[in-house]
Amino acid sequence: MVYAKNWTGIVRGQGSHWYTKSGEAQHDADLRVARKATLYPSVTTVDKDVFINPFLDKWKQDQILIAAGDNHLQPHENAQQYAQRIWDISMEKSRVAMEFGNKIHDAIENHPQEPEDKSLLPWFVEFSKWWDNTKLESVASEAILLDHDLGVAGKTDKIARGPNGRVVADWKTQDVKVDDKGRKKPVFYDSWGRQLAFYAGCDAKQSGTWPELPECISLVIDSNPGGLVYEKLWDRDEIKSAYKTFVTGAWLWFDKRGYWPVGQWDATFTRIPMPS
Repeated sequence: MVYAKNWTGIVRGQGSHWYTKSGEAQHDADLRVARKATLYPSVTTVDKDVFINPFLDKWKQDQILIAAGDNHLQPHENAQQYAQRIWDISMEKSRVAMEFGNKIHDAIENHPQEPEDKSLLPWFVEFSKWWDNTKLESVASEAILLDHDLGVAGKTDKIARGPNGRVVADWKTQDVKVDDKGRKKPVFYDSWGRQLAFYAGCDAKQSGTWPELPECISLVIDSNPGGLVYEKLWDRDEIKSAYKTFVTGAWLWFDKRGYWPVGQWDATFTRIPMPS
């Protein structure tokens, strides 16, 4: 279990789905390349392929329906051309949200240094308030983590030390909606817990605290004006359960492809250590 030597050399948003065993991102790799080079899939690649996110799926379907309702079939289009145009339109909101999320991540990555883009200051200031209140001390940013027991890798936003020990944290931007009681209520997805559990497992093995896992924090940064932040400190039992769930998903992912970069491990996980 190792950290990659270069913590900040890979820019967020480049879409790397594979890593070498030494932690180098392989941006253009696919499964065929991975077999030859014995690459590790990313935690997000495994999770998205195995687990369904009903909230995200519904959101995508809603965007397609909205786009179709606002944009009618043109005389020069056949059905396939129209479907492609509607798909492209429906993905525009997602693209804009992703670009904004990347800007926010870049702005807070260098905290406490203020971002060059002053339009991002409201979000940066709210993050700074949260950071100061938590009394966290940064250990690493944009940390690439590898699990040589599973053959999976990934990148988390922050590893820190807090009042209760080590902390693994991940930032998410979200268009936080108002609930039926008039309150802002972010959505914390199960996939975030599985990803954080994976990062926590990697960090625990590297730092020598295994089988005890570090604290895991998801921070939602509201993409709306004001940039309020919402924290979820995951319960330790939630994270331990999420770790086991992710390991199960990883086994399914590798078994389906017949690809085992660290050697095939049994479905009963007798070879895979579990947190206590």
